[in-house]
Amino acid sequence: MRAGLRPFASANVNSMQGFTLVELLIVIILVGIMAVTALPALIGSRDVAASTFRAELLSLLRYQQQQAMQDTTRGCYGIAFMGTTVAPVECGSSIAAERVITVPENTTLQVSGSLLGLANGLRFNSQGCPVSTSHSAAAPEPCGQSMVELRLNGAQAAPICIQSQGFIRQGACN
Repeated sequence: MRAGLRPFASANVNSMQGFTLVELLIVIILVGIMAVTALPALIGSRDVAASTFRAELLSLLRYQQQQAMQDTTRGCYGIAFMGTTVAPVECGSSIAAERVITVPENTTLQVSGSLLGLANGLRFNSQGCPVSTSHSAAAPEPCGQSMVELRLNGAQAAPICIQSQGFIRQGACN
């Protein structure tokens, strides 16, 4: 072997270039902090509030529908529209304040369908179909009367459809 040349195996490991684990963790943490602070400004808090409201409304509708299908002796499960809030209706029972959901600022909830009294709310029959607010177990209303569309108008318009046979889904009623 010639003088001045070292074999590969004896190369100095400290001369290799790269980042240490600590440096990589610090960079990842800084990028995460920047993303958390910048993301709400990019997305907008109204969009977050609107999508949260839509998810809560969808959950409330499905829960009230399940209640109506489980308690077939009383026909009084549904939701009530009260200005800027949407509240569950449960056979005259008092409703806890945390179950009432509020429509986000600068948005409106538009309800469309042909059920009687739909501007005030709707009920579900024992088969899970949307019916009018005058529905009762003594005089049950059949399925297939009307589909109902709930549309949140504002920064992000996104409808919820309750089909006449009771299927609740995101998207417009066609």
